[in-house]
Amino acid sequence: MNMGNLKEQTVMPDQAFPINIFFTHDFPLHWHDHIEWIFVKEGKCQVQIDANFVELDQGELAFINSKQLHGTASLEPNTELVCIVFNETLVRGNGLDFTDYHYFLPYLDQRMTWPRTMKKKAPYINEINQAFARLLEEFTEKKRGYELLVKAELLRIFGLFFRFALEVIDRSITYTQKGYDFSKLLQTLRQRYDEAFTINDAAKIVNLSPNHFCRTFKKVTGKTFIEYLNLLRINEAERMLIETNESITEIARKVGFSDINYFGRTFKKIKNMTPSSIRKVKKELY
Repeated sequence: MNMGNLKEQTVMPDQAFPINIFFTHDFPLHWHDHIEWIFVKEGKCQVQIDANFVELDQGELAFINSKQLHGTASLEPNTELVCIVFNETLVRGNGLDFTDYHYFLPYLDQRMTWPRTMKKKAPYINEINQAFARLLEEFTEKKRGYELLVKAELLRIFGLFFRFALEVIDRSITYTQKGYDFSKLLQTLRQRYDEAFTINDAAKIVNLSPNHFCRTFKKVTGKTFIEYLNLLRINEAERMLIETNESITEIARKVGFSDINYFGRTFKKIKNMTPSSIRKVKKELY
């Protein structure tokens, strides 16, 4: 099978809000770079996910990961599917809270295997059905603020789905039980980002060698240790620039930068604006 020929270039009407919804009765085997929920609105269908086949009835759903082969075939003439296709950036955080670490990253990088479908007898299925209905209404009507409500319903669906998943999977396949519990470290960094933390200091907290720590930290957070620490510092610096009248030099020192030039370069790289520019623009807005 030529995987290249099966790749779909999914149309996203707004690249800044990467989600689209398709209504169909079936579709051929394909894959794409996005995440997808397949929801059976009416009828019955067979869903193929990689080499696995499952039948879904009205109100049931399947979850498709990025780059995962999938296709459907209607089993009843009145079958109607709702396919919600979106980029993971729409629901993932910025890597600074626990939601990515505990929920999205373990599934997206396939360290953990979540259930691929939710059937009628699954807990939370009625709540998820209601969330899908609200999402579709907001996306279709596109009233002011619909983007926030669409995103909120997606996160509600994921929250309920992950709650369901954690009740049925083997919890032994986690980073924590393999000795890679980064929860304490991430909490420590958020509280003490302004201190002179080194890679060696961080590695000791999670009982890893510095080299192993660097590789594992990047897998867990999607960022290097320095990138993560600088992001924490720059986010706090941005808040101080907007909310206080302290000098840029003093703010840089307070968030952990001893070199004002390095602070300026790092700030512009992350925020795409200089500290003085962001202070001016944001104060004009607020």
